[in-house]
Amino acid sequence: MLINYRAGQRGASDTWLMWICHLGITSLSFLILIITLPISIWWFLKIVPDYERVVIFRLGRVRPARGPGLVLLLPLIDQFKRIDMRIRAFSIHPCKVKSRDDVPVSMGADVQFRVCDPILSVLSVQDLNFVTQHTAENLLAQSLGRKYLREIHGDRVRIGEHLKEDINEQVKPWGVCVERVELSLEAVLRSHEENVNVSLTPQAITPTGGFEQLIMQFFSMVQDSSTTHNTLSADLSLQQLLSRLEGVLSESLVSEVGSTYQLYVTLSGGEQAAYLLDLKSGSGRCGWGVLSCPADVTLEITEDDLLSLIKGELNPLMAYTTGRLRVVGNLQTALRLQKVLRMIMRT
Repeated sequence: MLINYRAGQRGASDTWLMWICHLGITSLSFLILIITLPISIWWFLKIVPDYERVVIFRLGRVRPARGPGLVLLLPLIDQFKRIDMRIRAFSIHPCKVKSRDDVPVSMGADVQFRVCDPILSVLSVQDLNFVTQHTAENLLAQSLGRKYLREIHGDRVRIGEHLKEDINEQVKPWGVCVERVELSLEAVLRSHEENVNVSLTPQAITPTGGFEQLIMQFFSMVQDSSTTHNTLSADLSLQQLLSRLEGVLSESLVSEVGSTYQLYVTLSGGEQAAYLLDLKSGSGRCGWGVLSCPADVTLEITEDDLLSLIKGELNPLMAYTTGRLRVVGNLQTALRLQKVLRMIMRT
């Protein structure tokens, strides 16, 4: 206890000594300022505009931010840094990430932020713009990895708001406030083997490959067999598809695909028709009904939308991204259906 008491006395005496030295040096600096008037005014009187604040370090210790208006600095002992309080902006270059349903997408963002605490912005980080941008890029990739493609395309505003909250939570200790985040979805990417981008802009959509080509082929083969009819029936089209599938099933096809698929069609009367494709064992099987075990990929669509897809009135990719065509499962597995469709097109 005696040692602690003496240590406390020594600490108190050091504090008083530092305070006296600080007061003495400050008084001496102020005296120099008075003696050198009016010349010193031109050097040590600063004009701070409304959009700036000045952070002053006096003998190495930070003082409250000053401004706007006139700010007086003391010679020899004051150092200062101007902080711009206006809104700044940067763009996150499109980054390639995989969505929750394993679809590669290219997504960028525009971020607007400002300094809300000038002292923290000076004390916390050296390069505020770089750190904020790097943090936003990492959080964007993490956020997209937790979303399905349909959510990314249809709920970009809500995802942007959530991303704004996540960024603010990270950068607030640095004295930064994010004002706005706007996402820009450039493309849905095909597999790495094909290395081609598919734009999500409705006017630019063409059946060139990937998931879109899969669905286009899936319904175009039915359209070929129905061009002589003025009105297409969803049941007739699916029945034609079923009969053609039965003729192409083989052990080699099972070895190449090795997956199960379930298709649900909601009819106009509200009933739901189920169609299965099992390519996991033997020569495979297909037909009306439900698989005995969970399918690797499940597709759901209404009868009207199915007919629109067959007629070419509804774009397949837009049907998926807007929720009119639901795909549950890995979309890379869904792309294996392309092997089946190619064989059907040859028959």
